[in-house]
Amino acid sequence: MKKTILTSVCPALDRVGWALAVVAMAEVVVIVAVQLYEVIARYVFNAPTLWGSDIAYMTTGTLFLLGAAYTLRMGAHIRIDFLAIRLPVRIQHAINLLFYVAVFLPLLWFVGSASAVKAWQAYLKGELESMSAWEPLVWPFYTGMTIGLVGLGLQVVAESLRHAAGLADPASVPPPGTTDPTTHATV
Repeated sequence: MKKTILTSVCPALDRVGWALAVVAMAEVVVIVAVQLYEVIARYVFNAPTLWGSDIAYMTTGTLFLLGAAYTLRMGAHIRIDFLAIRLPVRIQHAINLLFYVAVFLPLLWFVGSASAVKAWQAYLKGELESMSAWEPLVWPFYTGMTIGLVGLGLQVVAESLRHAAGLADPASVPPPGTTDPTTHATV
């Protein structure tokens, strides 16, 4: 059972995070293109766009959440573990598992649910960004945030499963705060 979880379920959840990271990478290209167009339109042709800053902030806002799951998998989030690393590996897994299951997953559920409701209501109402002269629809922005939160939640489930396996058998998974490079997706 443990082997199936570590070889089938966790890698499947990791692939979701990787797919969202690819979308986030594409968003970087969009942001650069929009900002480049905006600068040329504004300073070369003296014709700034109404939509440039809206696209930039909406794309940037979703970019960070879409990349969060892959960042968690790669162990690239900030960790304050100067005390935990002095503990036995099994206890480190227990601390991480407790944090993910008791704090992080419920928080993600709360924020993700609120985000999904807000996205759905914005879609039904045709809500527009009222602080913008362009007034774009906001439901795509809220939906992108929701998708990023769901992806992060799935990655937290995968990491929780890894820590549970590490609690049972510390040699079966990398120690907390490290990752196994053989499981990383490649470009």
